[in-house]
Amino acid sequence: MLIKFLILFAIAAFAPRVFPGIKVKTMGTAAMIAVVFGVFNFLFGWLLGLAVGVLSLPLIIVSVGLFVLLIPTVVNAILLKLTDYLLEDFELAGWWPAIGMGLLFSLGGWLGNTLAG
Repeated sequence: MLIKFLILFAIAAFAPRVFPGIKVKTMGTAAMIAVVFGVFNFLFGWLLGLAVGVLSLPLIIVSVGLFVLLIPTVVNAILLKLTDYLLEDFELAGWWPAIGMGLLFSLGGWLGNTLAG
């Protein structure tokens, strides 16, 4: 769990340098992003994943299953927008920065699972 937190913290601190439209004021804010996102992901991530999966079933069929790879990114983007809503020193200027940061969080989650498991 500590490894995943550190990965999310590093991504939250690094993402504003990669994607315009993401503002993280301090390193403390990056730590809060990691904590709040982690709690949201634990509480609501599974439900959002299920809902997005069911709603995107036509896209999954048309793409011969490839859209399944994007579901974690979409779920992370939604959770990041909720995190943005709660934290004053964190700003996402629209959905594209949220999707970009969601993709980084998805890759970070994969890395965390690989290292921890």
